[in-house]
Amino acid sequence: MGRYDRTDLGAYSLGLLETAEAARVERHLAACQDCRQEVREFEAVRGMLDHLAQVKST
Repeated sequence: MGRYDRTDLGAYSLGLLETAEAARVERHLAACQDCRQEVREFEAVRGMLDHLAQVKST
């Protein structure tokens, strides 16, 4: 399966998509290892940014 729109994958990883759109992305992710990896990478970056924001606010 080909690569998916990175904007949708990023929005999905941030929880910004409407329910129907998130379900469409999840169906794609079930069949596409490349996009699952991309979502994991987006989520890792988000985790690092969340951690830096916490450190900076203390």
